Amino acid sequence: MRYNAFGVPRVRDAKPSRRGPSFITRHVRPGVVERLKDRVALVTGGSGGIGRATAIELAKEGADVAIQYNRGKDKADDVVARVRALGRKAVAVQADVSEREACKRLVKETTTSLGRIDVVVCFAGHPFRSEEWFKEFTALTREEFERPIQVDLLGSAFVAQAAIEGMESQQGGSIVFIGSTPALTGDRVGVTYLVAKAGILGLTRALAMIYGPKGIRVNALALGSIETEAMDSLPEEEKRMLADEPAMKRWGTPEEVARVVAFLASDDASYITGQTIVVDGGYALR
Repeated sequence: MRYNAFGVPRVRDAKPSRRGPSFITRHVRPGVVERLKDRVALVTGGSGGIGRATAIELAKEGADVAIQYNRGKDKADDVVARVRALGRKAVAVQADVSEREACKRLVKETTTSLGRIDVVVCFAGHPFRSEEWFKEFTALTREEFERPIQVDLLGSAFVAQAAIEGMESQQGGSIVFIGSTPALTGDRVGVTYLVAKAGILGLTRALAMIYGPKGIRVNALALGSIETEAMDSLPEEEKRMLADEPAMKRWGTPEEVARVVAFLASDDASYITGQTIVVDGGYALR
């Protein structure tokens, strides 16, 4: 039998595909292999958008999942139902991640319900507000600076603080924080969000160094423009401009982000820590 350059057996008289090799498309999904079987994941901000897609993806990979929400109980319950439909355990827990004591309660309720925490993914963030995003820097108020820091940065730190104790006793765990590409490249808009996300990237490197010897891996994602409900408020012209910025000339999807999270949470990423994985369709190449 003859093989091609990738070690795949050649099929005699096979007709060439007009779509090209399937492994370079985003349309073909390989079978899920349950890389997270018997593990427990806590997803903050898991009631909608990228958090929802991630919770479902982790469940497909075999994990039981706790969904943190602040106000969207109905949406969180819907995600719980979707996870359970996949044959996994799930629970929704209300908590304001900007409050340290609430994060301790969040972790305690998760471990009480699901037994442990192996994976933490921090999607909870200050909601996108176009009036803040496009506001002149000199006009930004103290509160407009503080809220993204309190929710995105401190919220991530507080959740990690609460979860790490259990991970230490288990001698292992994976934490994934959510940053942004502009935190790496800079930008003219969204300055308050950018500053909070830049702090997250620094937090990632610090915790990776502190807890690496204890088997806890800490990584971050730097996200570009991802299609979520929050982005629907943008003007159509702004949406078109954002789609044109990355090399791939389109927005990313929550599911594409979720698959990267699942990889970082799994043993496939067992020697990766302290890294910022850029998921932006090539925006940072500009």
